Amino acid sequence: MEHVLYKSDNLMALNILLEQYKGKVDVIPIDPPYNTHISYIGYKDGNYKDGWVEFMRPRLEMASKLLSKTGVMFIHIDENELVNLILLCKDIFGLENVTTMIWKKTNELFDTNRREKPLESGLRCTHEYIVVCFADKENTTLNYIMQPKLVDGRLTECLQPMESIVDFLGTTTSAKDELEAIFGDRNVFSTPKPTRLIKELVRSASSKQSVVLDFFAGSGTTGEAVMQLNKEDGGNRKFILVTNNENGIFDRVTLPRVEKSIEKYNLNDHLKIVEHT
Repeated sequence: MEHVLYKSDNLMALNILLEQYKGKVDVIPIDPPYNTHISYIGYKDGNYKDGWVEFMRPRLEMASKLLSKTGVMFIHIDENELVNLILLCKDIFGLENVTTMIWKKTNELFDTNRREKPLESGLRCTHEYIVVCFADKENTTLNYIMQPKLVDGRLTECLQPMESIVDFLGTTTSAKDELEAIFGDRNVFSTPKPTRLIKELVRSASSKQSVVLDFFAGSGTTGEAVMQLNKEDGGNRKFILVTNNENGIFDRVTLPRVEKSIEKYNLNDHLKIVEHT
């Protein structure tokens, strides 16, 4: 299996991908900037020339063309741009093709290394959102996912339908634990998502032969999630990851993590690197 990793502005890469993959991508899990103007996270997260919505619009429009007839896009977001994102997605995909899930980003079973931040408002935020966009919701049925549950105080898992409130699939803290295990530094990337969460999103909307695209690839979680799922079920899913090299993210984190994952899962996978400047 040959996976592809683009070192590129994602708008440029999406234009290129449309030539080969229009209508062929089954799953697009993305974790775009939240437009929260936070400076310490290491990538641009605010002050977009024409506003965040107009930054996202052309990217989502091209992504909608890449989706297969039963394709699904999962977009992570917090409350800051949730309403604007939902309106934008409904404009592009249609009112009937957009829904929202809640991801519980904290869980004491996964958060042994959690560091609580001081509360400014007295309200602790323990969730984020996943906006789900279907190419054609009426004719798309999501697969069952491997959902962990607490039974008699023990965590067990079984195949069941995905629920609108997502829990026990990793947290922001466990995602950083994963990076620490790989790089020896939990802060090498500030806003990762847990591999288990992305793996189950991919499982829900893919077949064993699917193409999976992440054009906000960040720390490369989607690449590892696809390989982990392929290892579990004997699949041949192909991933395409796109990230720029802002703050050296491609060279320092994305590429090394994907290479280490290929070695870890021992699937005889190959990686094609495409660079556009």
